[in-house]
Amino acid sequence: MKKEDVKLYHQIQKNTQKVMNAIDTLTEKIYDKNLSVEASREFMMFADIQNRALKELTNNEAEGYRTSQVQEVLQRSGLQVSSLLDSSTTHVADMLIQENSKGVTELCRSMKQNENASRQCRELAEELEGFEEKNMERLKKYL
Repeated sequence: MKKEDVKLYHQIQKNTQKVMNAIDTLTEKIYDKNLSVEASREFMMFADIQNRALKELTNNEAEGYRTSQVQEVLQRSGLQVSSLLDSSTTHVADMLIQENSKGVTELCRSMKQNENASRQCRELAEELEGFEEKNMERLKKYL
């Protein structure tokens, strides 16, 4: 496996983990049933993409990406503080949109930096990018 593949698969895992952490942190703050169902669907799809990236890495004897505990605690704390101030459906949807938007930006940057990654790796990255963009569109109806 090329180093570009490893880097891009790690970015895929990082993106999916960040959004899954955000959904997990905000789940108890979601009072709108439709948004709750939407968040659950998103979580499952992110988990699937993350698992496919990990499978490719492990099949090629490469290590998966691991989020540092400090990064995870900082992200969760920031989301909790922000949702303490405003736990409305609009604000929760906005926070999820922001997480998806950051993910798309980081993923695009990583795809550009790892242009020589394999077709299979790039396709998974593009699938994740498309999914995050669609999530932002779906979440806009809750703003």
